[in-house]
Amino acid sequence: MNQPSVHVLYWWICLSIIACINILLLFISFQILTNKMKKMPCDLFAIRKWQFIFSSFYVLGCAFRSFVPRGDIERIVLIDSWVSSILLGRSVATIAELCFVAQWSLILHEIGKYTLNKKIFKISKMILPIILLAEIFSWFACITKNYMGTVIEESLWAIACSLFIWGLFISRIYYVKFQKNFISIGIIMGLLYVIYIMTVDVPVYFSLYLNSDSSNHQYLTMVQGFWDIKNHWTYSFKYEDWEYAMVWMTLYFSFAVWISLYIINGPKMNNNLKSFEVDTGFGL
Repeated sequence: MNQPSVHVLYWWICLSIIACINILLLFISFQILTNKMKKMPCDLFAIRKWQFIFSSFYVLGCAFRSFVPRGDIERIVLIDSWVSSILLGRSVATIAELCFVAQWSLILHEIGKYTLNKKIFKISKMILPIILLAEIFSWFACITKNYMGTVIEESLWAIACSLFIWGLFISRIYYVKFQKNFISIGIIMGLLYVIYIMTVDVPVYFSLYLNSDSSNHQYLTMVQGFWDIKNHWTYSFKYEDWEYAMVWMTLYFSFAVWISLYIINGPKMNNNLKSFEVDTGFGL
């Protein structure tokens, strides 16, 4: 058992505190949504109800990953227990991430519903399948220990987010006041995310892939890898093992979760629409 790094220990404590705060915020979001329910049209409430359900899975999934951090490909954990199984952690992550992206799709679905813009509807249906494909590559990387799978996964996330930004950009012309500001902030946050993925995330994982390839790293077969993620993990508190994870996990389990929570009670997109004939064209 290696000596704990103080930096890793403090980071883990902070991550756990943020997770507890996020769970509390989830309950507060539910109360706010419940109070708004009587003033919402039935169709809008149905959308927001699903937003809450998807956000709940995402918030709780991220909380679990905060309490029990792990490095999938590296097979490193901070708790030497079955609860740190890479198979269990990756399964939780997959469900949570699909739910988060489902929230993106629902935003565009709600906007498309009230603007009657079929382009926005089409984009809303394209995002989730792309992330489903990204999750397949994530599992491939996790099972085989091949970072190229992660490179492709993160690139697909950038594509999906770019489509989401495009949908928001098309939407912006239809709204004024708070709704327009909400869309503008979404565009900015999306752009920052894509820039981070393409300038930091993808290069880091591509570099790890090149290093593994140059050192003649032996990748696992699917059968070997599945047994490995089910039964093998390494307890580690070394700072160098967690250095990059400390960056992306902190951002992901805080800011991304707060965005998910805000979406539940974001502005109603049936309000503050501009009064002009909307574009219902089918072409993308």
